[in-house]
Amino acid sequence: MPEGNSTFELVIIGGGPGGYVAAIKAAQLGIKTALIEKDRVGGTCLHRGCIPTKALLHSADLYLRFLKANEFGITVDKLGINYPQFHRRKEAVVKRLFQGTQFLLKKNGVEVFPGEGQLTSSSNVLIKKNGTDIGKITTKNVILATGSVPLIPDKIPHDRKYVLTSDDILLWEEIPKSIIIAGGGAVGVEFAHLFNVLGTKVTIIELLNDILPAEDGEISAALRKIFNKRGIDILTNTSLEKVVIDNGVNVEIQRKSNTPPPPASAENREFIKADRLLLALGRRPALADIGIEKLSLHFKGKFLQTNEVMETNQDGLFAIGDITGPPLLAHKSSREGVLAVLHITGKETTPINYQNMPGVTYCLPQTASIGLTQEGAEKRGYKTRVGKIPLIANSKAIIDGEYEDGFVKIISDEKYGEILGMHAIGPNVGELMWGMSLNAILEGTAFELSNTIFPHPTLSEAISEAAHAVVDKPIHL
Repeated sequence: MPEGNSTFELVIIGGGPGGYVAAIKAAQLGIKTALIEKDRVGGTCLHRGCIPTKALLHSADLYLRFLKANEFGITVDKLGINYPQFHRRKEAVVKRLFQGTQFLLKKNGVEVFPGEGQLTSSSNVLIKKNGTDIGKITTKNVILATGSVPLIPDKIPHDRKYVLTSDDILLWEEIPKSIIIAGGGAVGVEFAHLFNVLGTKVTIIELLNDILPAEDGEISAALRKIFNKRGIDILTNTSLEKVVIDNGVNVEIQRKSNTPPPPASAENREFIKADRLLLALGRRPALADIGIEKLSLHFKGKFLQTNEVMETNQDGLFAIGDITGPPLLAHKSSREGVLAVLHITGKETTPINYQNMPGVTYCLPQTASIGLTQEGAEKRGYKTRVGKIPLIANSKAIIDGEYEDGFVKIISDEKYGEILGMHAIGPNVGELMWGMSLNAILEGTAFELSNTIFPHPTLSEAISEAAHAVVDKPIHL
């Protein structure tokens, strides 16, 4: 702990993928940096989100591939699922990455203080533990990186046994016979895929028109078709009204209608029963008990408002990651942390183009996207040209036996050929997105992309084909 009133050039409250990355970058640039974390460095992403979820999903995906082993000339006897071992491997992955994060912070000279950071002013931070002040730091700059927590509506009982959040369900090693998932976004879809593979009867309830409602409409429709084929029930335009816990859950739902709903009565209620209910209704910023109430900070809705270098309306006080608003993504948080540090150290900065923030959903098949959807581009008034290539025309997808309903889709501006967005569904399509992110930074056009040479045979060739489809015609279709 800091002795007396310690002084640092930068204090970061929150050690998730935004906070710890910012701390390492600051230390590398010669800034005396303190990182305050109340739990474990790595944050939600490493311990209760991205990493453990993807570790479980990877085991499930391997099982699905083994089910097709005979097709590839491989004989497998007594194939089965040991779900507790899924979790042992998940814990080993998390432990290894956690130790790596600790090592990097120590290697770069970041002083890490366990406890809760609380601002008393924009330049003074208390360190508290179990409600007791255990240290005080004076600093020139503060970065708030406290992340987010699962959204739990007040009307829903959350007992962590029958009604669970994504945090809770990562601790459960039992496979329920049935589960209702409230929310068809990325978190809901990933767990729907996982439990479907495990043999659970899965029902998704989504308030909007389709699952993955932020994705391009064709992507959502393709994934819905695949999920339906696998036996996942998907109820869209449906709200979660009430939950009763009784050795399981009894969930009251309301389906939306184009006509005014009739008065509430027993006749128009609909109930679904399941062993478990997973709440995947989004996340809210973790802003309680960090001392911001007295600082008159500006908000945009429930999120902190910052300028293009992540500084709040208080000089020297920065905010990054989930507390600044969507998209709530680890790589967005990390980039914002680096941007804030570069500004603090007087380095050249480039504002983040949030429109071109890539995103991936790790079901099987994966979905991935960057930029505008076709619907979004047209709403903004663009005249678009669209190129789409099905993965059944891609040699690597056929070799791997993973092309079911997959495709790559490019949306471009008709006038200048600027690529407005790319959307994909298929095996490991998330690995394609870095190239499209680079293309966006370089302001590449569909014509330039069609002239880019891709190695053969690779899944990435589908990008070239889709670009050719925008410019004139694809070659292999």
